[in-house]
Amino acid sequence: MFLSVKSCKKEDLILVAKEIGENVPPTAKICDLKEMILNSDEYKGDPDFVKGILENAVTDRILQEEKEFELDKLNKEKEFELDELNKEKEFEFEKLNKEKELCSDPL
Repeated sequence: MFLSVKSCKKEDLILVAKEIGENVPPTAKICDLKEMILNSDEYKGDPDFVKGILENAVTDRILQEEKEFELDKLNKEKEFELDELNKEKEFEFEKLNKEKELCSDPL
């Protein structure tokens, strides 16, 4: 079951174990979680159902990670644009100050 679901992480296994009614100790390791799932009544009764839960958990996590990545990318782009605008504004301000100084210098 676990070989057919690629990119499976510990958090996915925890979600599956909880979803099928297992008590997951906070110190559970990946091998413990796999054993817990494979020995569960849910898995013994309907392994395809449990596999489906795992597939959905992995898919949902990957989609969430992609969404967070895109959001982070957009935030960085906006931050960069804002920095560029601030630099341009600062440059224009300095330019105006120099022009003002030149105009106010007595000849």
